[in-house]
Amino acid sequence: MSAVQTPPSPALPLDGERILALAARSMFELFENASEGMLLIDRDARVVWINEPYRRFLPAMGFAREEDFVGQPVTQVIDNTQMHEVLSTGKPILIDLLGNKAGTFVVSRIPLRDEAGAVIGVLGIVLFDQSSAQMRALTTQFARLQQQLQDAQRELDAQRSSAGGLARRTKYTLASFVGVSPAAVEVKRQARRAAQSGSPVLLLGETGTGKELLAHGIHAASARALGPF
Repeated sequence: MSAVQTPPSPALPLDGERILALAARSMFELFENASEGMLLIDRDARVVWINEPYRRFLPAMGFAREEDFVGQPVTQVIDNTQMHEVLSTGKPILIDLLGNKAGTFVVSRIPLRDEAGAVIGVLGIVLFDQSSAQMRALTTQFARLQQQLQDAQRELDAQRSSAGGLARRTKYTLASFVGVSPAAVEVKRQARRAAQSGSPVLLLGETGTGKELLAHGIHAASARALGPF
């Protein structure tokens, strides 16, 4: 009785272009299966595709039909989105909090480039869609890790600086402002907008509400981040 032989496995591609194509397809399938939803915008910042899991968010966002959502400018159909910013800068936002009428989500935004390296679209991925309690635990851990990174950066800056050689830097960034409520997300969105302006910013609020943290965060996100605070 002869032994049963299994057919040889298909050979892996050995050229770089085919390897990248295979990896990209595998990563896309992984994200599509593991995430809570995905959408794609084109170079004009219009939504051109959403996958099946993402469709469940549409009613809460005010859209009864997919046709009313797809084809529209992303800033008009998704509150507080940063997809257009990624399209403009070409820089990914790997982990961020997004809050809108559909809830609060942990999202990732990845620019897509053509063979010449030009950004031709952005892929948005909803990584987590969880209850408020779970989200608070996640954001607390994220803030702790972010603070550790900032502490390490400040220590490195101090080691590199000569006596009195560096201007005072900010202690916080906008990532340090932790909150998942719609109000907190809106404050963070407005702070990002203020950071892009060259005008003075007046922060009003009671003691202990985070005015100093926001002031540091706005400065750190502005074009004057390397200057004195």
